[in-house]
Amino acid sequence: MELAEKLEILAPAARFDACDTHSSGGKRFTPKKAAWDAAGIAAESGPDGRAMPVFRLLMSSKCEWDCPYCPLRSANDTPRAALTPEELAQAFMPRVERGAAQGLLLSTGVDSDQRAATTRMIDGVEQLRRKNGFDGYVHLKLLPGTSRSDVERAARLASRISINIEAPSAEQLAAISPRRDWFADVIAPLLWARDWQREGLLPSGIATQFVVGAAGEADRDLLRTTAWLYRDLDLRRVYFGAFRPAAGTPLADRLPTPFVREQRLKEADWLLRHYGFATDELPYDAGGNLPLNTDPKLAWALAHPELFPVELNTAAETLLMRVPGLGPLSVRRILRLRRDHCSREPAQLKGLGSLAGRAADFVTLNGRFFGRDHAARMRHYAAPKPIVEQLTRWG
Repeated sequence: MELAEKLEILAPAARFDACDTHSSGGKRFTPKKAAWDAAGIAAESGPDGRAMPVFRLLMSSKCEWDCPYCPLRSANDTPRAALTPEELAQAFMPRVERGAAQGLLLSTGVDSDQRAATTRMIDGVEQLRRKNGFDGYVHLKLLPGTSRSDVERAARLASRISINIEAPSAEQLAAISPRRDWFADVIAPLLWARDWQREGLLPSGIATQFVVGAAGEADRDLLRTTAWLYRDLDLRRVYFGAFRPAAGTPLADRLPTPFVREQRLKEADWLLRHYGFATDELPYDAGGNLPLNTDPKLAWALAHPELFPVELNTAAETLLMRVPGLGPLSVRRILRLRRDHCSREPAQLKGLGSLAGRAADFVTLNGRFFGRDHAARMRHYAAPKPIVEQLTRWG
């Protein structure tokens, strides 16, 4: 099989590996049209936090596992292909040279067995580093069950390592991937990667990814595990991918997880990492899920009318961070401005852009309120029920 034919198989198969393209809170990156090709360019944040075009593909789409949710499961009759380390370089380096890609996100199916598949993938990255002289960003997605020695080898070559956790608990993972042991195959390798990160390797840190909705988990389950991963395993990023039913799998007849649910989880994750929110204070419904018709920060504020409006000239930074429409940058600017003068009119803050939208409904300026009262806010931000039902069903 020619290299171009292999890429036509391997690039689409890598689309389930999440990148930063739609991440909440950061600048979005849209590759130039000329950069798109059979390999598929996505975006991911590099060591400096800025998004870059990343070449995303599988080393192999062959897989010995039979995970019920995965379109690459061994029981599926689907085209398969695999790259050698030399072919990976042949595919990747020309794209770097013409500016279509600045980094690489590489994953693989369980081709032959876990150890062999992992070795081929790491060999490919080693060739890029040693033989082809590529010193840029590499995100290496290791297989669950990767050995300690392979984690060390990967940590010495990659900018970022990730191992997909898929579900927030051992019981839920067993329902969708019975061949994997949640602790031995996923958590232990993440801990080994954490050790190497603490030694100064992996400048872009460690990441993982959930398949949202495949195991019937609630958002609270996902976010509690997410907070634990950040706190105890030093993960840099947790990604969320909406479950999509694939033909030929045992879960083919299930409804897809709405993409709006994936977005709400990303927004909640951003609140945990950057806004000082705790997992259990997020606005879950009775089933432990976030509302779909509004973002979680706004939903939290609407659920706490007793805290609003807050006085923009005197409120503590932590409370300003809870105001819908205000982010870390806006809050820092407000704190600088109010050291020099007391703001009395929205026009005085026009340059910030922060009061043009939601924030005006939740703050006062020198005791004066310029927004809508709570009842009007609730009417304004409530989504029509049919829209929410449609989003819930189809995403």
